[in-house]
Amino acid sequence: MMAGVVNGALEATLLLQIHGAASQTMETAVIDTGYNGALTLPFAVITTLALTPLASRSVILGDASRRVLDFYEAEVIWDDQRQSIPILCVEGVPLIGTALLKGCRMEAEFFVGGQVQISVLCSQWPTEITP
Repeated sequence: MMAGVVNGALEATLLLQIHGAASQTMETAVIDTGYNGALTLPFAVITTLALTPLASRSVILGDASRRVLDFYEAEVIWDDQRQSIPILCVEGVPLIGTALLKGCRMEAEFFVGGQVQISVLCSQWPTEITP
């Protein structure tokens, strides 16, 4: 089980350990069930970690606009396992999307400081998360 906290903006958050070629970092990410990708990171974090670039792709953003954005590859610790996932480069706070939550149950107490719990229901990591 993974544990997080509800922040002052009433967003469920989780502290993630992210590994790149150059280093590793801990980032607090907001869980965004409206985002169907795995994880977003701002360019400064991607640069610091020296993440491996993947293909750029056309994506539809939350405001329904379409843009071509860059994807990178990183490894995250998820349920105590190091897993390789695609990272979408987007400025702002890091976001955890539903592709990373696949096969999990999430529970959150929606008050400031409330607990967030993510339990993995399936015993295997999803076979592949595509950007």
